[in-house]
This record gives sequence, C-alpha cells and structure tokens, in this order.
Amino acid sequence: MKNKMKAILLSLLIVISMISNVFAYTQETGKATPYYAHPVTGAIEDPGNNPGIGQGMTENVLSPQALLETTDDGRMFLSVRYNLANYIKNETFAVQNYGDEDFYSVAAEITGRTEETRDYRFEIPSKNIVVRATFFVGPMGRDVIFYYTISDFVEGNTDFATLKNIGTPSTKDKNQGLVNDEVEENGDSSQEINAHQSTMPNMEGLTPVENNVQVGQIIGPEGEGKKIEQKIVNSKMSAGDLGYSHGLLTKDSPIIKKLYYSEDSKGEKNSKEKTVPGKITMACIYGLIALAVVITSALLITVAMSFIYKAKVEEELNQKRSDVYED
Repeated sequence: MKNKMKAILLSLLIVISMISNVFAYTQETGKATPYYAHPVTGAIEDPGNNPGIGQGMTENVLSPQALLETTDDGRMFLSVRYNLANYIKNETFAVQNYGDEDFYSVAAEITGRTEETRDYRFEIPSKNIVVRATFFVGPMGRDVIFYYTISDFVEGNTDFATLKNIGTPSTKDKNQGLVNDEVEENGDSSQEINAHQSTMPNMEGLTPVENNVQVGQIIGPEGEGKKIEQKIVNSKMSAGDLGYSHGLLTKDSPIIKKLYYSEDSKGEKNSKEKTVPGKITMACIYGLIALAVVITSALLITVAMSFIYKAKVEEELNQKRSDVYED
C-alpha cells in the first residue's frame, strides 16, 4: 500500500513539474511587421485608402522589434513601440488570431515613453496574431488604421519594460531612448532598428499633439473584448480624388511628405540633380582626352611617314629600272 502511495505521489510531482515547465515565465523578442492593408484579406480600413503612402506611414510609426512575455499561467503579453509618439494620441488596439475574421478590442498599458517614442503592453491570445491599431495623427487631423504581425521570435529582451522587470534598464536610461541595448542572440534585429532609425522623416515645422498619458496608465476602450466593427474602404472611391482638405492621405500633401517620407530619398534625388564632377575627376577626363589626342596624332604621323617612305622607295626603284633600260 505504501509503495502505491509513493508511486502516486511521484506521478503527481512529475505532472506538476511538467505543467510548471510548460508555463514557466519567458521573454522573447520578435519582429514587428506593419501592414497598411490587412495581411490576410488585403482589406483597407484607413479612410485615406492609399497603400502607396500608407505603407510608408506604418513602417515609420511601428518600431521593428517587439517583446512577447508568457506568464507562469500561460497568458501572453505583447509589448510594442511607436515612433512619432509626440504627433499621435488616442491609441487603440484590437487583436485576432491569424486567419480569423473578427477583431476584439484589448486594453493596453503604457510601459515606457521618451520624447518621440511610446511603449505599450497588451494581452494577446497566441503568438500567431494580427493586431489592428488606430490612433489620431495631429498634423493630419484624423485617425489612421493599420495592422501588424509578430514573428521570428528569439529568447531574450532588448530594452522593453517587463512584467517582472528582468533585465530592464533604469527609468533614466529609458527616458534617454536607449533602444539599441540588445541581447547578443538578436544582433540582426539590432541592425534593422538602426537602419529604421536612420530613415525617420524630418519633423521640422510640425506641431506636436497634447498627450498627457503616463507610464503605468491603462488606455483602451470601455468595453474590452468587444468585437470591432470594420469598415472596408478598398472598393470605394479613391482618396486621391478627394484631396487633403478631407484629411486623407494624398501623395502631394505637404504634411504627409514631412510625416512619412524619409529625408534620405529626398536627399538622394537632389544629389543626383546637383552632382558635378570634382577637380580630380575633371583632371582625369582631360588627361584621357589629351592621351587620346596624342595617340591619334601618333597614328596619323606613322601612317603619313609610312606613305612617304613607300612613295620614296617606289621612286628609287623606278629610277633604277630607268637606268637599267638606258644602259
């Protein structure tokens, strides 16, 4: 009887140990990929209905890294970072499992902020999800809607605040925007962040919005878990026909150019238009031209000398023939 009890207790201990291992707290860094159109259906909800401009907007706003935390009881929490945070407000989040039809709203906690970035943490049902994001853009005067997915998970964290505050930098460091202190296992993502930051647009001349949200504050809809009503605009009239006065995304809108166009492409275009050869380049060009002239002249002189020599030889031969005949 005692042996049976020991066997049962041992089995229970093994089961409990397995369960605890399955739901042990973990941190994983993932790649955040933004989409202006829904990544599965291709649907567009943003009133601008302009994928060419909108995709650039999403890539500039969403930081390419995210943090996934799995708690001891198996719940999953995703942390993401938005750039241009001083120009946006009234952020909302909704999630769906990849391939599902409906989105459901979730509340988010502000977990970090700098002058130009803001971090959010919200619960997700699984790793394989689509996030529907909305916020109000002050310079545009309207809400925008886009999506993103998370993939390519690796163990570890960068500088996101965590549920257990493991490996999290100090508040002072966070306020200074140290977003490149990454775990060694995820070096490729660090390079991606640096490249992303180097293409951020020039915000000079735009007025920031007033947004007094603080770290630790919960934002989101009153009815968390509520089904989101989606309004697809793909099939409707293109926003390009309406113009910027309606607060829509148009290619020639000066605000859009400042918000979502990188200065790199603009500078590259200007450099192509204004590029002139330098002194060394011009010297090389002139040198090559002079060399070509010398070589050409030498060839012409050689040909002329050959012709003269040939004519002289023929003349001498003719003279000798004449002398022979006269004798």
